[in-house]
Amino acid sequence: MSAESINIITIDFPDPDHTETIDDSFDRLASNESFEFPVQNIQTLSSKGVERGDDPYGLLYIPALQTDECRDAEKDYVPKNATRLDNLPHDVQYALIAVAPWFSSTCMKEYFATARNEPVKAFIVYQPDPESTATPPETNDKAWAMNDGGSWQYSNQFPTYAVPGASGYLIASQMSNYSGNISTVPHGDSLKQLYPETDYVRLWAKVAADSGTQLPSLWVFLVIVLGLLILIIGATSLCMHVVQRRRRNALRRRVINGEVDLEALGVKRLTVPADYLSELPVFPYLGESDHVEKSMAQASTTADAETSPKGLPLSRRSSAPDAPKSYASAMFAQSTCPICLDDFEPKESQVRELPCRHIFHIDCIDPFLLNNSSLCPICKQSVLPPGYCPSKITNVMVRRERLISRRRAQNAAGHTHSPGNIVARLPGAYDSFRARVGGTTGGRRIFSAPSRTQSRPADIEMSSGTPPVPRAGITAAATTAPEIVAVPQPTQQNGVEECPEPPSDQPQQRREWARQRALALLGNRHGPPGGEEEEQVRSRWRRGLNKIFPGFR
Repeated sequence: MSAESINIITIDFPDPDHTETIDDSFDRLASNESFEFPVQNIQTLSSKGVERGDDPYGLLYIPALQTDECRDAEKDYVPKNATRLDNLPHDVQYALIAVAPWFSSTCMKEYFATARNEPVKAFIVYQPDPESTATPPETNDKAWAMNDGGSWQYSNQFPTYAVPGASGYLIASQMSNYSGNISTVPHGDSLKQLYPETDYVRLWAKVAADSGTQLPSLWVFLVIVLGLLILIIGATSLCMHVVQRRRRNALRRRVINGEVDLEALGVKRLTVPADYLSELPVFPYLGESDHVEKSMAQASTTADAETSPKGLPLSRRSSAPDAPKSYASAMFAQSTCPICLDDFEPKESQVRELPCRHIFHIDCIDPFLLNNSSLCPICKQSVLPPGYCPSKITNVMVRRERLISRRRAQNAAGHTHSPGNIVARLPGAYDSFRARVGGTTGGRRIFSAPSRTQSRPADIEMSSGTPPVPRAGITAAATTAPEIVAVPQPTQQNGVEECPEPPSDQPQQRREWARQRALALLGNRHGPPGGEEEEQVRSRWRRGLNKIFPGFR
């Protein structure tokens, strides 16, 4: 631990030879009658032996040298009467702090060797420059070289601090003033009136090391690395959020412009809002004979208008009710509801026409469009208006649309398909996605079309008004129809599964039975789930990771 400052004060403590009780207590002399000096600009040469929160302290003294050559050289840097170990009480292990000038590497080794045999808490050194007040050089500077490869730092069990040369000379000179008895120290006459003449008056120092809350270098490194990781993760998350937001906005614009049909493409299952469904035309079914009569009347009216001398059209009243312009083609093409397979009753059946010109019973098509799909059950054309866009575009929808577009681009570039536009198995991570979108990325995906599990029974006639017999394992789905008729379950006789006959007591019940069965068949397939549904089936850690990194699968 490096030192921040060294506080030097003057203390008075009794002579243990004249005191029965020996303790570590001492009296600090007043600043106007003693020497006080806070040392700044300290360089820590070695922090060995210092524990956190344990600042070194002790009486100041100058260690003895072992050779005459060093003793003679020391006279030029240390005052003659400076405090030595002999000037302190004997046979008492007071805490000590050694002070010595660094004028020779050889003599410095002798100073350290003497201090290692004494109860030294710290060692203060200074360069022999009485005019220098700057911070001493660092440890690896050649000024502290001892030609031993730095082994002195490992040999000493106490820390070593370097102070400026001017501070070192001031401390050494004051140590010469406070090395004798109480009568010889500065202000001795006044001190004799307060303390016994046998007391010792010496300089005492305490090293203020760095705060104990400072983190070790390893922890500082770990905190820096952790901060960098958090910064990288935050920047990556922000970039991914920005990119995903731009992609969602781009997909929304393409959907509004009519470039992308989410349900027909196999991205998301959509339903028709009730307010828009109520705007689709509804009219009574007229029948084929009335349709022919209406067509002939319209043709005759057109011919008379062309041959009229004034060129004015002749108005004729027709017995057929008014119908939309598209009604003629719809009536001519359809006489049976494609959902319940029941014939339309002329002038009684109320039918709804979709934008694709297909007509259905209202009770058949409305529950399907409201709850199952927005695509026509026959041609798979969307019933929604051009540019209709869901209220929320999710990252899952963006990912699916990009994958499908990429596969279509590859197919258009020359990839071959197997019969039926079924794309070959996608490897790796695309398997689950291909299973959700149906694997038909090259063409239009039909969500509501049921998959045939067995061949059609031979006794079913599609042209008659009798509804088909339900297949095994299919149950009727609840609809918004006024009356719900349960679909009979198949039974087994002699190991052969037989399908029961539909109710035939009333045509209304039979038609309702067929309608519910058809809705169950048309509704047993949906498109891939949206973002909310897919998020629910994911584990918690995946959902949490997806919040941080949008687009994570």
